[in-house]
Amino acid sequence: MQKWYAVMVKLRQEKISTALLEQAGIETYYPEVNECFSVKGRRCLRRAGLFPRYFFARFDHDTQYRTVSYCRGVRKIVTFGQAPAEVESGLLDAIRRRLSRQDIIPIPRLTHGEVVRISHGPLAGVEGVFDSCLSGKERVVVLLRTLSYQSRAVVKLSDIERFSEAV
Repeated sequence: MQKWYAVMVKLRQEKISTALLEQAGIETYYPEVNECFSVKGRRCLRRAGLFPRYFFARFDHDTQYRTVSYCRGVRKIVTFGQAPAEVESGLLDAIRRRLSRQDIIPIPRLTHGEVVRISHGPLAGVEGVFDSCLSGKERVVVLLRTLSYQSRAVVKLSDIERFSEAV
């Protein structure tokens, strides 16, 4: 019986591994997003994996395990204990639907201490203070403001927006 599994690959081997498995008749899904980055002060756009170094493969574990495990670029099939971690097809369908609606939004430059609001994702609507960008990624650190507690959260830069109220 064919089920979806998460597969971990070696660094930058996602596309090679998925192509080889597709040739072997195994369905794969490597979700990609549009990622903004800067080169010499200029904003550029590229496709990047939603889950770097991971993709999903649909196969019969009993008969096709070795084909997937020994595919070029594959490090391992993700397991919990001894059993491979099955992925619900509904989860993958939800990811596909969400990515199909993805829009590219110009991302403003933010400064340390600037008040922002998270506009997308599980923390949507939460206000915080922009702290810093993480190197090499379009992710940022935001200090969340909730009642009397302040904590750090790492979110996608495209998921935050400037907030007009003062701190």
